Amino acid sequence: MADTWSLVESPFRIATAKAYEGLFTQGSGYLHVRGSLEEHLEGAPQNTAYTRMPASVTSEKFREVKVQWGTYVPGLFGRHPLLNHEMINLPFFLDLVPVVGGEKLDMELSRIRDYRRELLLRTAVLRRTLVWQTRQGAEVQVTFERFASAARPSLFVQRMTLSADRSVTVALRAGIDGDVRTNGYDHFTAIAVDRDGPRGVACRLTTDAGDDVRLATRLRVPADSWAYDGRARGGWITGRLALAAGLPVTVEKLTAVATSRDVAPAEPAAALQAVADRSYESLEAEHAAVWTERWARSDVVVEGDDRSQLALRASVYHLLRSHVAGDPRVAIDAKGYAGEAYWGRFFWDTEMYLLPFFLYTDPPRARTLVDFRVQSLPGAMANAAEYGYAGARYAWESDSRGRECCPNWPYRDHEVHVTADVVYAMLHYARAAEADYLAGPAGQVLLETARYWMQRMDWRPGEGRPSLLGVMGPDEYTPISNNNAYTNRMVSLALAAAAAHPAAPPDEAKSFAAAAAGLPVLRGLDGVLVLQCEDFDRLAEPRFDCLWRDRTRPLASQVSQERLYRSKCLKQADVLMMMLQFAGEFSDAEVRRAWDYYLPYTTHDSSLSAGIHAILAARLGLAEEAWRFWRQSAEIDLDVAHGGAAEGVHIAGAGANWQVAVLGFAGMATAMQSDGLHLDPRPPQAWSRLAFPIVWKGCPAYVDITPDKTTVANRGAQALRVDVGGERREISAGATATFPALQRRRAGGGV
Repeated sequence: MADTWSLVESPFRIATAKAYEGLFTQGSGYLHVRGSLEEHLEGAPQNTAYTRMPASVTSEKFREVKVQWGTYVPGLFGRHPLLNHEMINLPFFLDLVPVVGGEKLDMELSRIRDYRRELLLRTAVLRRTLVWQTRQGAEVQVTFERFASAARPSLFVQRMTLSADRSVTVALRAGIDGDVRTNGYDHFTAIAVDRDGPRGVACRLTTDAGDDVRLATRLRVPADSWAYDGRARGGWITGRLALAAGLPVTVEKLTAVATSRDVAPAEPAAALQAVADRSYESLEAEHAAVWTERWARSDVVVEGDDRSQLALRASVYHLLRSHVAGDPRVAIDAKGYAGEAYWGRFFWDTEMYLLPFFLYTDPPRARTLVDFRVQSLPGAMANAAEYGYAGARYAWESDSRGRECCPNWPYRDHEVHVTADVVYAMLHYARAAEADYLAGPAGQVLLETARYWMQRMDWRPGEGRPSLLGVMGPDEYTPISNNNAYTNRMVSLALAAAAAHPAAPPDEAKSFAAAAAGLPVLRGLDGVLVLQCEDFDRLAEPRFDCLWRDRTRPLASQVSQERLYRSKCLKQADVLMMMLQFAGEFSDAEVRRAWDYYLPYTTHDSSLSAGIHAILAARLGLAEEAWRFWRQSAEIDLDVAHGGAAEGVHIAGAGANWQVAVLGFAGMATAMQSDGLHLDPRPPQAWSRLAFPIVWKGCPAYVDITPDKTTVANRGAQALRVDVGGERREISAGATATFPALQRRRAGGGV
């Protein structure tokens, strides 16, 4: 049986090094570090200056580099001359390098055998083992281990163990390298690196946004004589270790990070002093205990299909580590703090793809995501004012203050549905976790966004109803469209919520309600097909067979933007995305009509598309389609051969994977669609079991689905109303109910 708790790299290949760096990213929420090699590679500078131009990331070709360092603290943004505010890549502190006989360990240049690196998902520990056959003839067994402490979020802990088959002397170098760039740009206005005690290095820098960042690293090693090598932007201590044949030597390195944006600022030296007497084992144990609690609340169990199990656990791992607990000043950026492709910014991913996982596994963490939009309301109001509108307009690409940072006008100016997505998420949170949430400051978001919509809408002569013109829906290949169905339905919901809010002035409430009722969701001539937008059916046929010759690459990389924008092609689910969010409003026949019409035109060039299609296919009973789209979504980051997470993990895809399992294959309706816990299980044929914890309106439960039955255990203190396939029961506190298997076609294929 395969190990479904470990992501494994073996052997090392330079072609997939960046993909594993992203996939192996570790994080405490507060601090995130890409899975870079401790000893780095020769010929892979991290200080190269270049100009990254504004471009569509769907078709953008990223610079070809062997490896990419990444050290990120959420909320630390700097000003890029062309790309606006972006998350800053901080100094590299993993540096821990053994040298034998003048030969530095190097995964490209050294002779290596028995290489294995694995991310232990259960404990979030990254471990690497190898045998280094040195030019001197010695064989050195090297083991690296490290973790970002979940118990002490500003602390990063490393350990290296060396053992040789003969006596050798090892020169050891360790330090901090601040000569790094973010997307080719230098955000440091000042940096100083100095020795910190006999076996330590400290770094202090100031960013171009005025933030102060401090790092300190210290070695714990059985040697006393250390020299210091200081340079303009880096500092290293070097010493010698004597290895007797067969006797291992262990070196530990502890690093602490602090910034001026910390709620309770403290010097890194104090954090290191607090653990000076703590062993590596004890620090790892307290860290692992936190992860044990996290997994107990969120692990999705799949039996019968090891690859799907691993994909789900990898997704949940990245969701858990990327969330910044208790800090509503940030959300989760689009690359899960594992890369710079999306500049560390916050998109609609937060509301539509990430929130559901936290909302139904750990509601307090979900609260910080919706509160992020509350605290960034001033930024949203400033955005609206810049466009000449009243109210609040949320950014398509937001920094921590809510400011619009998108450098590309089609998305920045027209993909306005994010403003309504924010309200949908707040309503979702209120219905699922905290009924009076909108009575607080969140209510102001409803009112201010409604005021924006009232000015953003147009009333065309002779129509007698409002329209939303010049918008881009989730499908980014159909820009500047009129009355996009997804946007209109979301805005209608947002306006209706504002109209019903007690704080809405009566005259405004009346106007909000009228506009909500008037916004159209257009239909085709048959009265069944929901049109994506006005005149979508009159766009040009996309001619995929002759224009999209290489289906391994996005369509946008093979045809011009001009052709995309005039053709009947979709980047991702649009009408189908609306039907998923408003499931109770559309019959199976209507959903199937939209599926049959739009699927042939959909390129799935977005990582967000496959998961949505998998959920809907499961609900429609389209077994093979559900399985095919699930496999596509599940492999996005695991497919290292085709890039995977090289530029950062697809964190929204990770959220979508959880939704496929729980909302799709288990058939759970959300609180936006059902008052009680509703399940309609349709798991893949390959899965002999699907089980997961869930929190339903404050009541924890455990769902266990097998081919012959579905069991729901009420782990809460109040009764739980449950509907499984139409059979309704009330499960008392602490009790378990079993429902017989549904006689329906299962949603999936084999493996």
